[in-house]
Amino acid sequence: MSDDMRLGAPMLRVREIEAMLRFYSNDSGLQINKKYHDPSDDLDIVELGFKTAPKHGESILVLKHDPNAKETRHDFAGLYHYAMLVPDRRSLASTYLAIGISGAPFEGFADHTVSESLYLHDVERNGIEIYADRPRNTWGRFMEQMKKGDSVDPREFMALNKPLDFDSLLRELNKNERDKPSPFPNGARIGHMHLRVTNLERSVRFYHERLGLDIIGNLRSIGAAFLSAGGYHHHIGLNTWHSLGGSPHKQGEAGLEHLKIILPDGIALKSLGSQFPESPQDDGRLVIMDPDGIRINVESADSTLRT
Repeated sequence: MSDDMRLGAPMLRVREIEAMLRFYSNDSGLQINKKYHDPSDDLDIVELGFKTAPKHGESILVLKHDPNAKETRHDFAGLYHYAMLVPDRRSLASTYLAIGISGAPFEGFADHTVSESLYLHDVERNGIEIYADRPRNTWGRFMEQMKKGDSVDPREFMALNKPLDFDSLLRELNKNERDKPSPFPNGARIGHMHLRVTNLERSVRFYHERLGLDIIGNLRSIGAAFLSAGGYHHHIGLNTWHSLGGSPHKQGEAGLEHLKIILPDGIALKSLGSQFPESPQDDGRLVIMDPDGIRINVESADSTLRT
């Protein structure tokens, strides 16, 4: 996997498109970038982005409207949460206040040592994390604990996860910004994808040995693993907290339709494609299925710019 990989907009299959659009536009401050029809399955697609210019001119989330989407079982493999990375703490503070004022309920807050995070779900229960990274030169303790893998002391791991310091966070804003906050004032990008899987070791082998991501931490004792490229704390999170031995992802289910990986160029895509001779590759795009049936669309940056 190229160190210069990045994640693109995930696609969610949703039942109630109008309710979802109200949530994402009114509560989260996104706007419609594109609307179009997918001739392959006769479903409508809506791409969402920011009022501020999104990085690379891309959307951050794609919704596919399927009123007949199948319900998932409680132990399904699929999305745990997608994570929107804002560029700084000031953006995180403003987004926290703006979403709170909208009435959308947060469900959790955390200081993970490497990052500070807000957690919520959309109206169809798709998990969302909004977070800001701390500078890389402060990640040492977290990364050292991750390297211990299954030998990590759970108490030491938990000590890396603390309550979010709201007073410190809100001091990033001046009075006018606190009185009139805006969500995602400087945009955001997808920082990582956290997936529910049914067999942790099988998924770690796939994402490491075939997709080529580095194992940052394989914490079998707590049923979670973290993988990345280029030394990031994680681009892919995996857990079996509710899905151990459960139901694989099935085409047509509500929730995550696919996640997207963007590689820097066609050479990197061709190199990765050699690991997946069974997977179709067409016009700068590669479609891969993980062991739980979760679809991964891999594209080169030049093909993304063409669209």
